[in-house]
Amino acid sequence: MLAKRAGWAVENTASDWRHDNLVLNGLGLALEESMRYLMQTGPDFSEFERWVLHKNGGTLPPLQIERLNSVLSAQPYGEELQANLRAIAEAENVLSADDLAFWAENGYVVLRGAISGEQARATEQAVWEALGMSPHEPASWYEKPIGKGIMMDFYHHPALLENRRSARIQKAFAQLWQTPDLWTTTDRTSFNPPETAGYPFQGPHLHWDMSLHPPFHFGTQGLLYLCDTPAEQGAFCCVPGFHRHLPSWLANLPAGTDPRQIDLTPQAVPIAAQAGDLIIWHHFLPHGSSPNRGTYPRIVQYLNLYPVDFKENMDWL
Repeated sequence: MLAKRAGWAVENTASDWRHDNLVLNGLGLALEESMRYLMQTGPDFSEFERWVLHKNGGTLPPLQIERLNSVLSAQPYGEELQANLRAIAEAENVLSADDLAFWAENGYVVLRGAISGEQARATEQAVWEALGMSPHEPASWYEKPIGKGIMMDFYHHPALLENRRSARIQKAFAQLWQTPDLWTTTDRTSFNPPETAGYPFQGPHLHWDMSLHPPFHFGTQGLLYLCDTPAEQGAFCCVPGFHRHLPSWLANLPAGTDPRQIDLTPQAVPIAAQAGDLIIWHHFLPHGSSPNRGTYPRIVQYLNLYPVDFKENMDWL
């Protein structure tokens, strides 16, 4: 990005995009926040370094830097990093055989107790404080914008970081990807308050966060419920099993049809879960939020893990 602004000829390839994301995630940075900073500020390298450290509370763990450098230089991990990955691989499974069968059939799975209830409450409280709202004063939920719709620019609180480091969450993704060598995204939080006459549902409605142009590659997404969330409380929703049919569904659409304009809402199912539960879904699934017709906001943290060789289609459809 900065190279382009400096007038250099740069060709963005899938490999470049993958390495850019690795650098951001390896440095604990959020994609949208970083792009906004780089485009608006145009920092030199030393300024960018200071900004990175500021976003990480003044320091980066040495092993985190070592791991990033190893990948970018195509060098093997050191002994401590390898031992950490072995520990994840050898840890007791958190997704049972029934969970994995459910995943294969439906394209999503709920990891119960991904973090403790106490940690979920601490993270929820951090969200309330970031918003300057009170869980006991419903009028405060509507006094100011949350962010982009229900999405908050809230990434770097210690409670969010602790959740991303959850051993149970790391193991669940390791089972689905069949490798412990995964990178964690630094993603946003969201706050979806109940609908009112003056505050209709903000979305996002059913959508995909991937290209619908072949070839198609396996990928995951996830969110962590920070408060108990029954189905009517703006719960995450998806179309179960669509991952098994997406390529053929697309191939059979009439010529010229925009698949993103087809309303699949009647097939969507809201997924209720408790504070501290994690929903992981196959990124082939149409998914989104749902209207909150409860009495309390839906509050979640988005997170995902992926391997270094994750393939992303650069041809967007």
